Amino acid sequence: MRIRIVQKPPADDLDGIDLRHFQVGIEYELGSTLASVLLAEGWAAPVAIDAPTPPVPFGPDDPFTMPVLDRNQPPNLVKEQRPPFLDRDFARDIKWPRRRRKP
Repeated sequence: MRIRIVQKPPADDLDGIDLRHFQVGIEYELGSTLASVLLAEGWAAPVAIDAPTPPVPFGPDDPFTMPVLDRNQPPNLVKEQRPPFLDRDFARDIKWPRRRRKP
């Protein structure tokens, strides 16, 4: 349920839910229980269903992210086909000289 905060809640928390981060004039998408309480107390107003949604953080429409234009830059993001640890020798590959048995 989308709501817009119209008044700062006077309480810091409500049954263990922190209300301090809610700011006046900002839209929030909340669960129906918490949204109903905020609406009933007069601290929030419902947002129209057909109202445009704010951009989702880290989504494709986020105005604060820069899209990657060239997938080859930077080069450290290119996936290697063969990991470098497979190119080294293992202890099992070393041919150890056989010891002579003591008489």
